[in-house]
Amino acid sequence: MPQLKLAAELVGHEGRVWQVSWDASGTRLATCSGDKSARIWAPISPSHFYSGDTITESMQVDTDDDDRKTSSSWQCIEVIDNAHKRTVRSIAFEPTQSNALATASFDGTTAIWDTADNSTHECIATLEGHENEAKSVAWSTNGQLLATCGRDKSVWIWESNGEGDFDCISVLMEHTQDVKMVVWHPTQDLLASFSYDNTIRVWKEDDDDWVSAATIAGHTSTVWAGDFSTNGKYLASVSDDRTVRIWAQRASEGGSADAGFYYRPDLSYECIAKVPDSVHTRAIYSVSWSEPSDNGDCGRLATGCGDNTVRVFKVTETESGLNVDLECAQEYAHGLSDINCVKWNPKHKGWLATCGDDGVVRIWYMEP
Repeated sequence: MPQLKLAAELVGHEGRVWQVSWDASGTRLATCSGDKSARIWAPISPSHFYSGDTITESMQVDTDDDDRKTSSSWQCIEVIDNAHKRTVRSIAFEPTQSNALATASFDGTTAIWDTADNSTHECIATLEGHENEAKSVAWSTNGQLLATCGRDKSVWIWESNGEGDFDCISVLMEHTQDVKMVVWHPTQDLLASFSYDNTIRVWKEDDDDWVSAATIAGHTSTVWAGDFSTNGKYLASVSDDRTVRIWAQRASEGGSADAGFYYRPDLSYECIAKVPDSVHTRAIYSVSWSEPSDNGDCGRLATGCGDNTVRVFKVTETESGLNVDLECAQEYAHGLSDINCVKWNPKHKGWLATCGDDGVVRIWYMEP
């Protein structure tokens, strides 16, 4: 059975680390924390690190706070101290640029950061509007749209006009509880949001406005996170009910584009695969979908869980649907701490970043 091999530990945050984000090249990693800061990390020699030569069988998760230090193969190249007044809950590199990134905070704001002449990041815009904690921020694939969500049950969509200028183009209030995460479809202008109200909503632009095109129900408790497959064909979601569900879009039901002013897009999604609640023993907080391998599969799903375990599943298509097979379970991936985020590298296959309540970021490798 394939195993996750620990390749590096990144130490520096003074509070729990909530989220990680790779840049478009898969070289740098941005992280955010309860210590109100964001950090940017990079391997000292990317080509050497991603060759796997730095991996040693003896490297194990270090649970001793006093002895922790960043692995010699990586370095923190920038610290954005006091990025916000409260916890920085979410961070995302802009997908078409090498330097721009967004952070969302419990102070209710979202900040846009960029560099000039390859210097340090400076805040070029602050987006305000959420009544309280902002929980997630995500860029569309082309970098033109930005979505945020929060404890105020709302989803906001912002449009970039260049040079740090953003306009709010829609405020979506259909969720009935906290909205935990937003994620964009990789090839279409579709946005998925995941909520404490146990549902997923899919949003679509229609006649210069954004509308709820689908409500996906099936989870029996908070839906913490989700991720689209890299081809956009499937959507994975994870929940407090300890299940992983994979959804596929079905043909639209009723209506047409010529049905008149009150027509709204109607997308339909069906659960075509499920990891039962017997596999994870506590709430699942994060899921990430990798690129497909060279073997014709649909890629791998990694999950981060409150039971201190990172799990990796292989997803394959069959005539009847999808098979989701557990390949690896890395127990105590962050000691006795919850795992808050898992994220596959977008360019280097098999490389996974994780972070947790222990304040440490870890880089893992899993053979194809």
